[in-house]
Amino acid sequence: MKYKNIAYIDTAALAGNYRAVAEKADDAQVIAVVKADAYGHGIACAASVLGDAGCTFFAVSSEEEAVELRRIERENGRHPSIIILGHIMPENAREMADNDIICTAVSYDNAVLLDRVMAGHPNKLTIHVKLDTGMNRVGFPTDDAHRAETVEKIRAVAGFGNLILGGIFTHFSCADTDLTAEDTGYTAMQLERYRRTVDALEEAGVDTGIRHAANSAAILGLPAAYFDAVRAGIILYGLSPAGDKNEAIRAGLKPAMKFCASVTHIHKVPAGDKVSYGGTFTAERERTVAVIAAGYADGYERAYIGCPVMIGGRAYPSVGRICMDQFMVDITGHEQEVGIGQEVVLFGGDDGELIETLAKAARTINYEVVCKVSRRVKRKEI
Repeated sequence: MKYKNIAYIDTAALAGNYRAVAEKADDAQVIAVVKADAYGHGIACAASVLGDAGCTFFAVSSEEEAVELRRIERENGRHPSIIILGHIMPENAREMADNDIICTAVSYDNAVLLDRVMAGHPNKLTIHVKLDTGMNRVGFPTDDAHRAETVEKIRAVAGFGNLILGGIFTHFSCADTDLTAEDTGYTAMQLERYRRTVDALEEAGVDTGIRHAANSAAILGLPAAYFDAVRAGIILYGLSPAGDKNEAIRAGLKPAMKFCASVTHIHKVPAGDKVSYGGTFTAERERTVAVIAAGYADGYERAYIGCPVMIGGRAYPSVGRICMDQFMVDITGHEQEVGIGQEVVLFGGDDGELIETLAKAARTINYEVVCKVSRRVKRKEI
């Protein structure tokens, strides 16, 4: 079948990004974050490529993703460690234990509930404890006023009969901006809270297991946060967490996704006519537009209006609103260079510039640009 649009996944780039991260992380183990269908790149593809490159530890965000990944890796003949980074539904704890999935305890009450659910089950549930060092999302509090209480509660959790404490981690909320400035500010404070809490736990005789704190931004800019493992997310896919393509280039990273569509129709727009919904674009003189087979249902967002696409190596701006399945670009003056069925690069195939252009247009981040490429878009490994 010939597809109207397709997302090409550069497996060599994906593997190369992993190796670049592993080299930078030195002795720390790399936990590859493949949540959200591997940031839109396809979890089956990412797991296979990253596993072949040497990854033995993956992170996801839900029970469904964890079970899917375990199935994929069984078919690949591997049994990597898999951790769910967020809260799980307690009713799923036994299934997670049976699939050897590491779960996260986000609070003392949560840990108590998980232990209670696992009572009488033949398998214990391995957990990593999440510390809230300033993200203020989930986790045991670690500020000065609550640290001592948190240490006592985690020490109690370590003694629960149905759980195995396998690790302790935190997440930096501002590393993507802090670490590109002279003062690491808030991230430095979070790192200090993490250190003090882990030190206090160890002094209390608690074996904290694997310690991990560094996300993609901290991997690039804060070696002090490496500890036993690092969690690589967006950088595995070749993009900078700060949205700086030059930072990604300096780190030896290459964007792994190239999102392409096809020209399906070409026609003239008379002077004075409007293009697309709402008539937001009016042809001031006769224009030639090409219709592109992609839209916001494919992940090419309405906010990308006016952004360029590449056809035959030349940039053409979109005109009028992006539709659900199609949008239009102005090819006036270059009609002989564009034909029906011709490939159109929506982003990728470059150093990340098109992705960053789209992110800026939508007032968002590159993470969202790649994650939003929908599952109805065929992924093809190259």
